[in-house]
Amino acid sequence: MVNGFVTVATFTSSLEANLAKQRLEAEGVKCLLLNESTVNVAWHLSVAVGWIQLQVPQANIDFAKSILVSELDYQSVSDLGMEDEDEDDIEMPSWADQTADRAFIVSVISLIFVFLPIQIYSLWLLFCLLVYRQRISSNRRIKVIVALLLDLLSLFILVKIYFPS
Repeated sequence: MVNGFVTVATFTSSLEANLAKQRLEAEGVKCLLLNESTVNVAWHLSVAVGWIQLQVPQANIDFAKSILVSELDYQSVSDLGMEDEDEDDIEMPSWADQTADRAFIVSVISLIFVFLPIQIYSLWLLFCLLVYRQRISSNRRIKVIVALLLDLLSLFILVKIYFPS
């Protein structure tokens, strides 16, 4: 207890702690966060210092806990999807689109690090796309073509380095 303040909640991240603090301050409850800077800078000490502690005056303990509990109940209802169903419109990329993205990223990296044999991995991913014949979105088709060209370019550079004519 520091100057009549008592810990009502502990948090592992400063984002959650600051949200709770702002919620309490919006209701007119004075509060402070202990160990926030320590946890942000030296995260490996977070267990030793007791995480980030949200403290309120001793007179406001019950009111602060009721605000935080009501906020948690609201979040749990919204996490279950009972309140808002507009978030279901987000489509996850297909396996083929993810593989095309991965092949493109690996081919760019293989052009930067020519001496590593990761061009083979990128070519293997492109080969898998060819064999499995799943539908690829139009912007991913361009990535596949660019990935193939980059892989061939990096293999050409690799051959010229190791086998000069």
